Amino acid sequence: MKRHLAVDTLGFSFFTHCTKANVSDDKGLIEMLTKNIGYFQSKPVNIPKITILLDHGYHLEYLREELEKVYPQMMTKIL
Repeated sequence: MKRHLAVDTLGFSFFTHCTKANVSDDKGLIEMLTKNIGYFQSKPVNIPKITILLDHGYHLEYLREELEKVYPQMMTKIL
């Protein structure tokens, strides 16, 4: 089992998502963000962007392409 967590700057959980161990990190992150897409859709563009820190298990270009399919304005709200 893999646990995907999004935390705020103080370390408090923002979003959580569990997947089977054979699900890639990329797909788990996309699932987590897709399930919480309402947060990003309601977030005004003029306030600071959300920073997402990733390790080398993620593929940035793939994530960018997939997240833009789900919500085209996503990349204007994350860094």
